[in-house]
Amino acid sequence: MDGKTIMNGEESAGVAQKQAQSFSPAPLSIKISVVPPTFQMRVYFSSYHLWAAKHFMQLAANIEQAHTGGPVFDIEHRAYVTNSIFSSVAFIEAGINELFQDVLDGHMSYISSLPSAMVSSMATSLADEHRRPSALEKYQKSLIFAGKLPFKKGGLPYQDVYLLTLIRNSLTHYVPKTLGGSAIHELEDQLRDKGKFPTNLLMEGSGNPFFPDHCLGHGCAEWGVNASKSFADQFFTEIGVIPNYQRTDFDKQRSRS
Repeated sequence: MDGKTIMNGEESAGVAQKQAQSFSPAPLSIKISVVPPTFQMRVYFSSYHLWAAKHFMQLAANIEQAHTGGPVFDIEHRAYVTNSIFSSVAFIEAGINELFQDVLDGHMSYISSLPSAMVSSMATSLADEHRRPSALEKYQKSLIFAGKLPFKKGGLPYQDVYLLTLIRNSLTHYVPKTLGGSAIHELEDQLRDKGKFPTNLLMEGSGNPFFPDHCLGHGCAEWGVNASKSFADQFFTEIGVIPNYQRTDFDKQRSRS
């Protein structure tokens, strides 16, 4: 023998089988993950703010209409009126910001009808500002860029939106004051004496100061909604743009669901 081990056929076959078994690959495990598609969307929150303003206004109206008896403070009612005012001003501010951002981004879906000179002026105006202009200043400048006359500051609807913004600012940056009798809120002369809106029915007959108790009612909320929408409608008509809020009917969508 030359030192090699000779195996019989049975032994050889057994080793071959073991070798074959030892080299058998493990079963494959395949996991398929389906990634949901993503979409690019451009959201115009002015439409949401306007709907919210109307919604809160109506909720406040429901409480006042159902009220019987003497004067009463209702925190739910106060929340609805306050948030209607917030949403009305937010609608105005978002509306002009959306217009400027569409111009800056070259997003032409809604603004393709704007004159090129107006688009160019709007695109460069913010970079030239030494301070951030207010929303009302942006509306005025946009009208000028479009070759239109700006709103008359002492007339409607500008004056009402300006007063509405002052109410919002007073509530947002609230500072407590002792009011009553001869001590009146700085907005009382412009709101109460000029009869801008009906006062809060929940406070009818009470001796509480005009602001905030008699001021913050459904009448104020409704005036705010109407003033802000009238202002925006006139502006977009002047520049020839149909904005998102005029193209969307959330109430119709909700009725279908």
